[in-house]
Amino acid sequence: MQKKEIVLTLGFLAEKDACKLGIEEFKKWYPSGSAPLSEVLRKLQELASTSADYDEYEIYIEYAKWLLLRFPSTQKPLVLNELTEKVIIHNGNLTIKKGVNGEYTIISNGNLNIKSSANLTGNTYIWAKNVKGQNITLYDCAGVDAKIIDATNIAVYGNAAIWAKKTIDAINIAAYDDAGISAQKINVQNIIDDSYDGIYGDINLIRPSSNSQNTNTAS
Repeated sequence: MQKKEIVLTLGFLAEKDACKLGIEEFKKWYPSGSAPLSEVLRKLQELASTSADYDEYEIYIEYAKWLLLRFPSTQKPLVLNELTEKVIIHNGNLTIKKGVNGEYTIISNGNLNIKSSANLTGNTYIWAKNVKGQNITLYDCAGVDAKIIDATNIAVYGNAAIWAKKTIDAINIAAYDDAGISAQKINVQNIIDDSYDGIYGDINLIRPSSNSQNTNTAS
């Protein structure tokens, strides 16, 4: 069920200590001085998706993250077959059925479930409460920032980085070049740390299950 829509006002933004630029942009976009949060997030998504300037793109992304950090999830869970825009910002849970490949930025104020693999390049990243996927591979300066990350295989190259505020659960984790991975706790079966920044956290090496054989005794 969709929760009651949050309406942003200039007074509300000032109360939440919005920066001067954020307030000025809001005034420009909404001369009436108010707008629904979902509409503002959609505006930021469009601006970030079409911006040709990286600094400008980053301002819009950080503005969206700032808003989501201060307000609860209000939108219904969103299920996408695949991404059709370079930036997706959703104030709730998000599921993507197909893989994510290339320069995509995903911002979700909820759980992100990528049914297939995520291969991010460039200066793009994933930001969500919890991230789940089969394979997560990052190149260049791509990044993932979440509380909990759950994947089968995780690998980072170049200057890519993964930050988990709580835990990372995976079978295989690898870091190369100048990439880095950090979490409070990392539960993993196999780990390769061949990077300058390294893999940091309380690493718990898990033995493969001894029950891998078929135990069905029915005749």
